[in-house]
Amino acid sequence: MQIAYMFIDWGAGWTPLNDHTRDVAALDSLSIRWGTDDITEQPEPSVMNFTLHDRTGWLTGRALTLAGAQIVLQVSGQPTWGMLRTDQGTWAQQTGTLGRLHQTYTPPVPDSPQSTAVTLFHGIVSTGGEATPHRAGGWKLALSASSRMILWKRMQSDGPTSSDARYTGLHWVGTGGERLAELNKRAQTASAPTADPAGLTPVAAPAPYADDNPSQLDLLHRLFAHLSDWPIWYEYPDRDTSRISCMTFGSPVIVGITDTGRLTVAGDTGETLDGLDAADIITDDGNTLSIPEPYTQITLHGKRAKANNGALQFDPADTTLSDRNLLPANLTATQKSITIDTDAVTSDESGGVWSRGGGAIWQPDDTDRTQIATLLETIDRRLRPETAIFDGRKLDPAVHPRLYITASSGPLVIQGMLSSNLAGDDGKPATGGPWASIGGTLTYQWSNNQPLLRNEVTLWPLPTVAATATTWASMGAWPATWRQCALTLAELSLITRYQQPTTITEEP
Repeated sequence: MQIAYMFIDWGAGWTPLNDHTRDVAALDSLSIRWGTDDITEQPEPSVMNFTLHDRTGWLTGRALTLAGAQIVLQVSGQPTWGMLRTDQGTWAQQTGTLGRLHQTYTPPVPDSPQSTAVTLFHGIVSTGGEATPHRAGGWKLALSASSRMILWKRMQSDGPTSSDARYTGLHWVGTGGERLAELNKRAQTASAPTADPAGLTPVAAPAPYADDNPSQLDLLHRLFAHLSDWPIWYEYPDRDTSRISCMTFGSPVIVGITDTGRLTVAGDTGETLDGLDAADIITDDGNTLSIPEPYTQITLHGKRAKANNGALQFDPADTTLSDRNLLPANLTATQKSITIDTDAVTSDESGGVWSRGGGAIWQPDDTDRTQIATLLETIDRRLRPETAIFDGRKLDPAVHPRLYITASSGPLVIQGMLSSNLAGDDGKPATGGPWASIGGTLTYQWSNNQPLLRNEVTLWPLPTVAATATTWASMGAWPATWRQCALTLAELSLITRYQQPTTITEEP
């Protein structure tokens, strides 16, 4: 079965919080609020509330010294054949399928974070908490922890300066690449996670700052906020460390289908990910769908370069990107904007002072404007499930670990939704197509002597790769029969990759 491992390090190395036979308190339950509810807002650092069962009071007596300690939460991975024990019985005694065999295996409690386990959260214990008596001589210790992204939010000091008179009174001077390198250098000094932009390029010449001292987290956001890929930044845990990286909610996703009629989606790294069955995702009893409030344009709140006696100054300057007539007129009659702060310099009225200092102007090109228009269309034309829960009893964390980390799952596609027969006035599915989790609440507790992991998530629609009208020729030699395909013709129109049959040549 999947077991959650929690480890604490308050300066003397990792100590497990799972072993009920030790004096150190054991994990009782936890809840982690992570991510965001809308792509108009970047996520705050994740917060975990957890309860420890302290059988002897050993840890409760030291509770005042726990603030600042590191916490790692992992879930055990799938066992190898060599890990299975003889006390699990013979093959003849097994009643489950091979796919469920690993659930009969209970792993031992490790002494430190395991390289084979999946890390769900890496954080820092916050101040405060509560201790209450529990059973004979025992205690319940309620604590909280914030993900290590909190360190990026706390770091808020002057950036690099320049002796060039053009930059008098300004800091955070330099190229986008130099700023990112400085942010990561300071993060390493503070034992904070470093930022991995996942192949994205920061704005080449970001505007420096005069009086403001934004947090490093805000500086990171604003380096990439101009991109039509629309990056949302999360902390991705990995073993006993983590990194800050992004999920791009504006990048078009490729939807495919296997030769047996199963939907697939291309992942962040190009790998093919199998679709999920709607029956395995828990919704509310009414399968309620949310009707989104339409956004009609995106306004980038950038900077205008000016000069006063040869010294640079920067004022606000807005750049608006529209739907390019992809939305019906009734939705655009009342304009509603998403406004995003960026350090991109979009206008130069400095008389050449900015360009002579190595500064450059950024403006969205036609590709950027088309991609943003497609993003707006996706946001406004897709109904969303009001409730979506990944439950370990239906979607095994060992098989689907990305559904349970406290960061975006990346692209996923769902097959067999009750609402799959709904289509918009453009003929596209109203709920079909790719999704990604954008935020949620992860919980862990014991139920009927079984560990239960659940992630109640907010699903956000992703745009699909634009393609010419699908024709029969587009399918090639796709061998699936109609009876195998649990999808509508409208959903079929989203597919741009059809798995072809594999020819096996036997040697004579």
